[in-house]
Amino acid sequence: MSTTKTVRETEAEAIAFVVGTTIGLDTGNASASYIQLYDGNAALLAESLEVIQKTSGVILAALEEDVSEVVIEAEIGLAKAS
Repeated sequence: MSTTKTVRETEAEAIAFVVGTTIGLDTGNASASYIQLYDGNAALLAESLEVIQKTSGVILAALEEDVSEVVIEAEIGLAKAS
């Protein structure tokens, strides 16, 4: 499916905002400003909501999996050190 640069940039920035906010980054107004720079708007965000939600979910799940692996490895290292 072909998309416009406005759609791609709006979706990418919205995904970055969701993921960043979820992991605790303070993005301030940067995302809104960037989306406006590419002529994105509330209607486009609403139309892209499914893509934004699914992609954000995939990224956050991968991050959670990586963090879980690091925690397990740290626990194993601590157990061996004891």
